[in-house]
Amino acid sequence: MSHPDQYRLLPRGPREGPFGLPRDDGDADAGFPLGRRVLITEDNWLVAGEWQAALEDAGYEVVGLASSAQEALEICSRETPDLILMDIRLLGDRDGVEAAKDARLLYDIPSVFVSAHDDAEVRQRAADARPLGWIAKPVIASRIPDLLVQFARLLN
Repeated sequence: MSHPDQYRLLPRGPREGPFGLPRDDGDADAGFPLGRRVLITEDNWLVAGEWQAALEDAGYEVVGLASSAQEALEICSRETPDLILMDIRLLGDRDGVEAAKDARLLYDIPSVFVSAHDDAEVRQRAADARPLGWIAKPVIASRIPDLLVQFARLLN
């Protein structure tokens, strides 16, 4: 059995932070260009737990796990995350697109959609949420931190 630490992304040199980004000694969040505090909104608790472990291993703070749109918005109002990882299909009568729109409108919190449902119709509905990106499922959880950094680079 392999040791869990072998999968952690570690700095490669004294001036490099997570993912090889330059470390800014004056800014503790320099290696987290989209912010360090993340809300995970996913109705499958096993998947959400994998995402949480991957993000925390990379130095992110997961401020909550939500399985419905209502729960996600309650956590947003209380915890003010920097970013939401948002599945499209959620428990309850509202989906992730609606939750992402409300989070952006009410709290100015952006989302990255992580879903198997990313057809043209869904993307059109989601446009008002101004997502930072899309991650297609299935995704290897340990890739999510790298993908967030890649989205930030594309935005800059």
